[in-house]
Amino acid sequence: VISDYITSPGDVYRAHIFTSSGAFQVTDDTSDFGDTVEYLVVAGGGGGANYRSGGGGAGGLRTNLSGHPRAGATFTVSASPGSYPVAVGGGGAAGYPAGAKGSNSNFGPISSTGGGHSRGAATGNAGDGGSGGGADWNAYSVEGAGNEGSYSPPEGNNGGNSANPNSAGGQGGGGGAGAVGADGTTPTGGAGGIGLQVLISGPPASTQPMGTPGPVSGGGYFAGGGGGGADPGKAGGAGGKGGGGDATTPGEGNNGLSSTGGGGGGAVYNPTFGGNSPGGA
Repeated sequence: VISDYITSPGDVYRAHIFTSSGAFQVTDDTSDFGDTVEYLVVAGGGGGANYRSGGGGAGGLRTNLSGHPRAGATFTVSASPGSYPVAVGGGGAAGYPAGAKGSNSNFGPISSTGGGHSRGAATGNAGDGGSGGGADWNAYSVEGAGNEGSYSPPEGNNGGNSANPNSAGGQGGGGGAGAVGADGTTPTGGAGGIGLQVLISGPPASTQPMGTPGPVSGGGYFAGGGGGGADPGKAGGAGGKGGGGDATTPGEGNNGLSSTGGGGGGAVYNPTFGGNSPGGA
């Protein structure tokens, strides 16, 4: 999706939005418009599991948008025409005893890491990733770590821990680009970590065509963590703003939202339901 827009005092920007893999083509030399490209690269979110599972972690988020608090590495294109590969990472599939990790996304030399998976009351830890998955019901489960790519600024955050392991309570929320996943409490699963607002796909004063609404007007939120699941009779956690899936009550978690990198929601235990909450691409 290609769109042009004008900002004050009259600069013309062209936004290229890739929702599937392809190539960024530079067809003219850079003498007229400079050689630095602003980017937002979001990886696929981690998948949720069933049976008292934590939330999936959001895909890693990296940007160099001018003035953004997470602005990182520059991306300089060649002065001569050329092609730069783009890979849009898919969301991790749902499953048991664990969902799958999200896939990495790449824009030329810039890469972000897929979100960590959650687990469903099974021995083992939640997955590390761009943001980490939330811990499950099992006493030996540990929340997943974020920023697996070891980038500075970080691409994401840790998942949350569970409440009262091996007893009734809620599971950890998946980490988001803007915050860690919340810990589960006795009555509810932890909320997924909030994503980040990146106003890159349209004029900053307008509602962005990509991303989701959030606490600040204008939309453009990406990479929210999935909400943590819970035990029977308890409430699931909300997904983080930026595409994180809710943990529905009772049953399957909701999917991470497409084109956001949101993590899949965890499951609230009910033997009739299985996990079915892949992360968002």
